[in-house]
Amino acid sequence: MPVNPNETEKQPASSTSSAGVDLHDVAEYSLLSFREYAKSNPQTIALWSLGIGFVLGWKLKPW
Repeated sequence: MPVNPNETEKQPASSTSSAGVDLHDVAEYSLLSFREYAKSNPQTIALWSLGIGFVLGWKLKPW
């Protein structure tokens, strides 16, 4: 089967978007920002963690 030179091959999906930002870099920056926020607002993080744990424990109880 001959290959048409005008057709481009489909490129596999990668973690790089059209803007050229790597997904790993975005995740690393987000985690760094979260850690800085947690250091400056420990009460807020503690209450959110308690609330999320309560809801998950309530919804996932074994009985």
